[in-house]
Amino acid sequence: MDISIILKIINMFILVLGMCNSNDFNRQQCMKEWDVWLVPELKKGWDIYSGKEVPYQNEKEILEDINN
Repeated sequence: MDISIILKIINMFILVLGMCNSNDFNRQQCMKEWDVWLVPELKKGWDIYSGKEVPYQNEKEILEDINN
């Protein structure tokens, strides 16, 4: 794993913490139901990073179905 990837991960983590701590409402929403919002997004991010999924793949498939 390259050092730039590690720095990007740390930066993203800090951004999420900053967003979650910007006000009381965000803090309450961010600290509950991690299995609903955080875990699926981490899995999706890993799938994109590992090449199992392409960004906007679902949207592309929907557009192809509409056009056909």
